[in-house]
Amino acid sequence: MKVATSALQTYLANNDNVVVCDLYTFDLVGIGALRYADYPLAAMAIPKTSFPDTHSLNHGTSGTLGFVRGPRFGRSKVSTKIGIEPAEVDIACYPAPISAAETEDTIGDLSWQEFGLSGGFDGAIVEIDRLFFPIGGDGFTGPLDFSLGSIIWFYGKMANVEIERSRISFKVKALINVLQQQQMPRRIYQSGCSHIFGDTMCGYDRVAGKNALGNPTGNGAVNITAIAGSSQTDIVISPGTTFLFTQGSCVGLTGANAGITRGIISNAISTVIGLARPFPFTVSVGDTFQLLPGCDHTISTCNGTFNNLLRFGGMPFIPPPEISI
Repeated sequence: MKVATSALQTYLANNDNVVVCDLYTFDLVGIGALRYADYPLAAMAIPKTSFPDTHSLNHGTSGTLGFVRGPRFGRSKVSTKIGIEPAEVDIACYPAPISAAETEDTIGDLSWQEFGLSGGFDGAIVEIDRLFFPIGGDGFTGPLDFSLGSIIWFYGKMANVEIERSRISFKVKALINVLQQQQMPRRIYQSGCSHIFGDTMCGYDRVAGKNALGNPTGNGAVNITAIAGSSQTDIVISPGTTFLFTQGSCVGLTGANAGITRGIISNAISTVIGLARPFPFTVSVGDTFQLLPGCDHTISTCNGTFNNLLRFGGMPFIPPPEISI
C-alpha cells in the first residue's frame, strides 16, 4: 500500500488540481545516492519529512535532501500487479554531451555514458517518488510548498542498462524479481569455494588479516598513497608487495573518491593497481586508499595464504561424472 501524508490525502479529497513532479533516486553500489528532479527548477532542497514511507531511500525525521534538475528523463507507465510477476518500469535518460554538460549531466568526472559503460549502474536501487505541490506553492506562482509530501511511485533494482550515443535506457524491476533469481539449492557441488571472501560463511577478516578462528595471517589491509601518473583506472604507488590484492578491493580514504570502493583486476606490476572500473572522480597525487586482499577461491589459497581451510566452501575431491557411479 502506498503511504501518503494526511495533508496530501486531505488536499486531494477537497481539490481537483495539484502540481506534481517526479523525483529519481539512484542508490549506486559503492558510491551512494544520486538525486534528480524532473522539474524546471535548477535545484530543490526537499525536507526528508516529505517522504513519509519509512522504506523510502529518502525518509528522515529532520534535514533536507538536494534534488537537481539533471538530465532529461522519461519513463514508461507504472503498474501495480497482484501475484509474483515483478512489475517493471523503463526509464530513458538524455544527458547533455560531456563538452557542453552542466555539472548535473556528469557523474563525478565521467559522462553518464562513460559511467554506465564502466558498470557504475550495476546493482543500483532506483526509487521514483511523485512529489505534490498545492496550487500556488509550485515555486512559480508562489514559494515552494512541500507540506503535501510525496508517494513512492516505484521502487526496484536495476535489471538492464542500454547505452547509446545520446540516450541511456534503464530497465528497473520490482524487488520481487529477486525471488526469481535465487539459486536452488543455494549451494551446489563445485571445486571452488562458493563463499564470498570475507562474508559470515568465510569468516576471514580482510582488514585485520585474521582467519575465522581469529588467528593472524599477516595478509590484511594495506594503505597506499597515489603518486604521479595515477588515473581513475590505474593507481600508481611506490614499489611494494601487492600480489594478494588481485580480485580484491580498493577503498578511497581521502580525496574526492573517499568512501567509494572499486574492485582490483590486476596488480601484476607491483607499482600499479588496475581497477575493474574507474573511480568517478579524478585521483590526485597524495590521495590515500585502502587495499583489501582478494581470493581466487581455490583450496591452495584458502589453506596456504589465509590459513582458513576449516571454512573452505568448495568440494575439490568430488569424482567427475564419468566415474562417480
